[in-house]
Amino acid sequence: MDIRGVARIVWESCIRAEGGEKALVLSDPTGERLEIAHALAEVGDTICDCELVRMEPTGMNGREPAPEVARMMLASDIVIAPTQYSITHTKASAAAAAKGAKVATLPGITKDMFMRAIPLDYEELDKVCTALKERFMDACVIRVTTTKGTDITMETEKGRKVCHGNGIFKPGKIKNLPDGEIAIAPKEGSSNGTVVFDLSSLNQRIKEPFRVEVKNGNATSCGNKELWDILSSTENGTNLAELGIGTNPKARVTGRILEDEKVRGTAHIAFGTNAELGGRIQTSIHLDSVFDRPTIEVDGKVIIKEGEFIF
Repeated sequence: MDIRGVARIVWESCIRAEGGEKALVLSDPTGERLEIAHALAEVGDTICDCELVRMEPTGMNGREPAPEVARMMLASDIVIAPTQYSITHTKASAAAAAKGAKVATLPGITKDMFMRAIPLDYEELDKVCTALKERFMDACVIRVTTTKGTDITMETEKGRKVCHGNGIFKPGKIKNLPDGEIAIAPKEGSSNGTVVFDLSSLNQRIKEPFRVEVKNGNATSCGNKELWDILSSTENGTNLAELGIGTNPKARVTGRILEDEKVRGTAHIAFGTNAELGGRIQTSIHLDSVFDRPTIEVDGKVIIKEGEFIF
């Protein structure tokens, strides 16, 4: 399958675009993501009204795109964004989704990742995600542990959504591609314990595992100086924003957070913004770090044992 064949999977199996819809493909000015964007735009233009726009990198995951880009997003029914930095957790994406747009973000996507981790059986992925989502619905307390030292407890809140990353888009939804995860925003101020990250952070493989201590919902220390400098210098940057679980069987750990967080048998925790996940914190960053083989208990019942799903 060539790159346009994968682009057609995006439009037909994931976005499920229809004639008459107005689509916007956002891309970096040059490089692999522009090549992907060209393929997406060419295929998209055979299905609907599709425009390709090159945008300057924002410089950080979670930072807002330029105002003119935000205006174009707001006027679109579909937004697909293979960009260097994530615009998933931004006001611009939230506003477009609130008007009914399908927003697909592909931050840091590579051609290899695009070709390998997007062609999936999306109906089967949906079954796995649904089964996992059901185990988080109406949960009160989640505990996450690993053999490397992670031991953290977090509370959920009635009415909080469980984000269902099955790769199938509906109007008003923001998702990544490649997809394949379940995610929840814990109740603000409720998370306490230690997380040991051992796979990836800040879009690079972790050479030596590092610890993050969390108290009352905020990181209080971090063994990765670069990450800590960003979190601690950003308003609400230390907020524990997300617990996510990977479900994509074709994803593999590459050092790219977009893919690493989707690898089946891994988990990730993000700090910063949680508004797009149904929380109350909106800030300028949302930074995920990934760890391997979690054991996860929901209200005392083990649903994942060292990365293996118990269902």
